[in-house]
Amino acid sequence: MKRAKPYSQSCPISLTLDVMGNRWALHVLRELHAGPTSFGEIKAGLPGIATNMLSARLSELVDAGLVNKTGRAYRLTDQGTATRPILFELARFGRSLPPPDKPADPENSRHRAVSLAGAIERAVAPQTDLRAELIIDEAPFGLVVADGHVSLEMGPLPLPPVRIAFAWADVDRVAGGNVRFTEFAQTQGIEAQDPHEVATLLDLLQKAIDILGGHR
Repeated sequence: MKRAKPYSQSCPISLTLDVMGNRWALHVLRELHAGPTSFGEIKAGLPGIATNMLSARLSELVDAGLVNKTGRAYRLTDQGTATRPILFELARFGRSLPPPDKPADPENSRHRAVSLAGAIERAVAPQTDLRAELIIDEAPFGLVVADGHVSLEMGPLPLPPVRIAFAWADVDRVAGGNVRFTEFAQTQGIEAQDPHEVATLLDLLQKAIDILGGHR
């Protein structure tokens, strides 16, 4: 498959689009922001993408230094991880747009976690250290916050100090300003070793969802 012609401009926006502006490139990055995964799993998360198109996009992202491949797993590099704010702003803007009548790719927990991770990164204080497992619509995600860096990847977190389950519909309610996160979180069966960890997590999630909803 022939690669799209670059803009060949010095404008930083053009340089970014040269790397990420091709069809499906941002979607591939979205899949990888939820953690390392295989070619087949990426394709399963992108209904409608042709196999040769996905191969081309992954090859381009590897060449650009945003993705690397170890064995069968593709994962983001540090530079690839730095694209999270871009995807977050696209997601936040997209929340204001009407969805299609018949979506070909219904939003799933993996996609939603990317938006939530971007919001958490905006909300977290530099000195925050936190490990927790978030069960979003019954799918586990490991949240690790250290030195202002946020990792939210699909899969269980070994021996999490805090575990909390919630539905994305609850996030939408909080983002809409209709309820505070703590109002329903206590009914979700929080598991924790330290009450302070619970308070830190709930406060962080509330701030993040406020950002996601455009309230901060």
